[in-house]
Amino acid sequence: MSKIPTIFISILVLYFFNFLPLFSQVPRSQGWVFVGSTPKLYLSGKEVLSLKDEYRFKAPEGLSNIQELDFYLMLGEYYLRKKDKIGIANILYELRSKKGEYSFADALLTSLWKQSQGEEAQAIKTLDNYIQKEPNTYFRNLAKNMRSNLFQGGEDEKKSMIRMDCNKTKPYYSLCRVFRLQFYIDLPTGKDKEMHKHYVNIMRVSSPFFEDPILEWIPLLDQIDEDLPAKLAFLGFIREGIHFQNMIMDMEKVTDGYVSDLSWERIAFFQILLGDYYSSEESYQNYLRVTKNKKPSILNKIYLKLGALSFLQKNFKKSLDYYLKLDLDNWSGDTLHPFLNEPLGIMGVKDLVSTSIQKVNGTSAAIRALQKIQDPEKLSESDIWPKLRIAQLVMDDNPELSSKIADEIIYMAQGKGWRRLEYAATVLQGYNQIYKKEYRKSTIEFTKSRGILDDENSFYQSEFIRNFGFVFAHAASGKKGPVTGNIREAMSDYLTVYPYEDLFFIRNYRPISFGTDQFLELALAHLKDDNETWVLFDTIYKFNSIKNNQSIIERPHAIFQIPFVHEQMKYVAGFHTTRDSKFFDSTYSESRETESLYRKKLDEESIRALENSKNPSIFLLPFKDSLYLFLFNPKEPKKTALTWKEVKTTRANHSEILYATKEMVQNLKETTQFQIYLNEPGIQLFQILKKEITDSDFVLFESLSSTYEPLKNIASVSWDCNATKASNQNGFISAPTSYFDGSRILKEKERIHIWDTGHSSKREANLSQFQWSCKNDSGTTEDIQFQRLQRRIDYRTVPRVIYYSDKTFGKSFTEDPKLQIPWVRFWLRSGAKSIIQSNLPGQNLDPNELLNPERYRKEGFYIQAGP
Repeated sequence: MSKIPTIFISILVLYFFNFLPLFSQVPRSQGWVFVGSTPKLYLSGKEVLSLKDEYRFKAPEGLSNIQELDFYLMLGEYYLRKKDKIGIANILYELRSKKGEYSFADALLTSLWKQSQGEEAQAIKTLDNYIQKEPNTYFRNLAKNMRSNLFQGGEDEKKSMIRMDCNKTKPYYSLCRVFRLQFYIDLPTGKDKEMHKHYVNIMRVSSPFFEDPILEWIPLLDQIDEDLPAKLAFLGFIREGIHFQNMIMDMEKVTDGYVSDLSWERIAFFQILLGDYYSSEESYQNYLRVTKNKKPSILNKIYLKLGALSFLQKNFKKSLDYYLKLDLDNWSGDTLHPFLNEPLGIMGVKDLVSTSIQKVNGTSAAIRALQKIQDPEKLSESDIWPKLRIAQLVMDDNPELSSKIADEIIYMAQGKGWRRLEYAATVLQGYNQIYKKEYRKSTIEFTKSRGILDDENSFYQSEFIRNFGFVFAHAASGKKGPVTGNIREAMSDYLTVYPYEDLFFIRNYRPISFGTDQFLELALAHLKDDNETWVLFDTIYKFNSIKNNQSIIERPHAIFQIPFVHEQMKYVAGFHTTRDSKFFDSTYSESRETESLYRKKLDEESIRALENSKNPSIFLLPFKDSLYLFLFNPKEPKKTALTWKEVKTTRANHSEILYATKEMVQNLKETTQFQIYLNEPGIQLFQILKKEITDSDFVLFESLSSTYEPLKNIASVSWDCNATKASNQNGFISAPTSYFDGSRILKEKERIHIWDTGHSSKREANLSQFQWSCKNDSGTTEDIQFQRLQRRIDYRTVPRVIYYSDKTFGKSFTEDPKLQIPWVRFWLRSGAKSIIQSNLPGQNLDPNELLNPERYRKEGFYIQAGP
C-alpha cells in the first residue's frame, strides 16, 4: 500500500465512528451518567448521587477534599442550569463553612449565579474580590482564567489565558486542564513559523482528556467556553471538538431531559467534518425530533442538509425524498448551499434537486423539471445556472443544443462579469466540441477556461476536469497530441479531489459521459504508445495510491487529521451552523490552513525521490487485470533508468515478472541491495526473491516521499516497565512506559526502539484497539495502547527505527499484513526512517548489527521510508 499526502489519507470509505452522547455510550466513571432514565453522578467510579424521587441536597460523605470540590462543582452546574436558587444556596453554605481551598468554588459558583440572574457587574466584582484577596498563586490563576472565560470577549473569541501547570494532587484539576488547553489553542496566530510545534503541543495537552478517567467530565464546561469544541474543530482537531461537544450535550440531557436543537446541529456539522456522514444524518434526524414546531424556513435548512448528506452517501433515492420535503413557499434568503457555503436561492435549490432527480429518475426527468422553471423579467446570475444544468444534461443526446445554450451563457456571463458561470460554461463547451468533432475548437475552449477565474473565485476551479478534456479531445481526434503534461497535471489534481468526485457533477457541471475510468484508459494508451515511461509510472502509481486509500476504513487521528479536516472544509463547509460562521475568517482557520500545507509538503510524494535513489528499485503496480512491472536502475541515465513491462496477470509469481526481476539482479551483481515497493504484489515478490536469490539483500520501501539515508551512532532502547527511570548500561537504554509510549522525551534523538513484548488484545482487534502489557515490580500491569501512541508520538518523541519481533502481534509480517502494514505506515509517517520485523528478539544486540540488512536475508522484513 502506498503513502500519499496526508490530506488524502482518510478521505475514505464511509465507516461508522459513532460519537454519540453518553446516553448511548458505556457509562463514564467520572461525572454525570444516565443509568436507565435516571441521571447519576459518579466520582472515580463510585456513585455519589442519584437524581430521582425529588432529590434534595445533602452533604457528601466519605470523599476526599478534592472529590468534595468536584462534587460541589458538578452538582452546582446542575443547579445553575435548573436555576435552582435553593440548591445553589445549599452548596454555598457548605463551601463557606469550610473555606481554604473551598473558597474558589464559592467565588466561582457565586459569580455564575449572579451572572445567570443578569447581575453582570456583581458577578465580575465577586471574582475580582477573590483574585485581589487570594494569596495562593494557583487558586488566583484559576480565578483569573475563569474571569477571562466568563467576561472577556475579543477577536476570534480568544482569551487572555494564563498558562497553568496541572497536578492531580491539587484541587480543581479538570478545570486546570481545560485552562491549559485553552492557553495552547490560542497561541497559533495563523501564519506562525512554529505552527507545527503549536499543533504538536495542542495534540499533547488534549491527549489526557481521552486517557485520564478523572477528565471524563469537565464541570461547568458550557459555562467556561461553549465554543471550545468549535475552536478545536476549526483548528482541525475534529475528534477533540466532538469529544467536548458530546460532554456539553450530556449536561443538557441531564438537566433538560433532551439535547437542544442547536447542539444537534453543531454535532452534525462536526461529524460531517470527520467524514462520518451516517452519524451526522442521525444527528439531523434528532434535530427534527426536537424542533417539530419550528418555522418551515428553519426546517428547510435541515432537509436541505439531509438531502445533500444522502447524496454524499450515494443514496440518491433518499436524497430526493428529503429534497421533496422542502417548502419553497417559505424559503429563507440566508439558507446556505451545502457544497458552496454561500446563499442559496430558489433557482439554486431547483438546480440542486435536479441532480438527485437525474440520479433517481434519469436525465429526461431532470431536464423536464428544469424546463418548468419560469424566468423572471430580469435575469440574475442565479437564474442562469439551471440553464447550464440543462446544457450539461442534454449534451449526450443533443450536443448541438447543449453547445447553443453554453454559447449564450458564455456571452451573457462575459458581459456581466459572472466569472464562475463563464468558467463552467466554457469547460462544458470544450466537451461539447468533442461530441461535435470540432477538436481544435475543443482545445481552444479548455485553454481559454484557465484564465477566467480570478483569485476570489479560484476555489471553484477544477483542473482535473479541464485536463481530462484535453486528453479526451486528442484521443477522439485520432491524432497524436502533446497531452503528456495534461495527463500529469490531471492526475496530480485528481489525487487531491477524488473523494469528492460526485460533487463535481453538482458544483462544476461536469459532463456525465466523460468518466475517470475512460480517461485513465486513454491516458495509459497514449503514454504507452509514446513510451513516456516516467509519466506512465507516475500515473499508475497515483492510481494505486487512490485505490489503496479508498480501501482504508479508519480516518486519521491526532495531528494527521488536520489536512483531512481542511479538505472537508473546502467542500462541505455549507453544513455549518449560524453560530459557527464567525470562525471561518478566524486565526483558527488560518492556522489550520498553514498546518495543513506543512503536512502536505512533508508527506508529498514525487517520482524525484526515485530519480535520486542510489539503489535499484522494483515496483509491481496493478491496473485492472494487469500488473505493471517497473524496474529502476540508478546507474543508467535518467531517460533509460526506468523500464516497464505490462504482464496480463494478477500474480506476482508470473514467469515474465520473475524472469525480468532476476535478470536485473543478475546484471547488477556488484549491487548487494535491491528495493521493492511495499504493496501486496510487492510483498509476494519480495518473499520469492529472498528464497531464490540468497546472495543479495532485498528490502521493502513504503513511499516516494523521501529517499533513504543511512543511520549511524544510534542508541538501542527497549521497554522495561520495571525501570523507575530511563537507564543506560553498556549503550542499551531500558526505558519505562512514559518514555517508550511518547509521553516523555528521551535525550537520545537517534534511537532504535525494540518492541519485544506480547500484546493483550483480542484476536479480532484492529490496530486502533491494540495494546501491549508489562508487569512492573509491584505486580501491577502497565499498558501501552496504540491509541495513546497515536496521540503522543511526534517529531520530538519518534525513534528513527522500530524493531519488533513476532511477539508484538503474535504473528509474523507475512501472516498478518493487514494489521501490520498500518503499524508500519504509522511509524514511517510519524518520522521513523526504517521498520524491521524479525522472529528474533532484539535486546542486547548492537544497533549497527540490527540495522544490517544482511541479517534478514533468510528471515524477517527490512522496510525503509523511501527508496
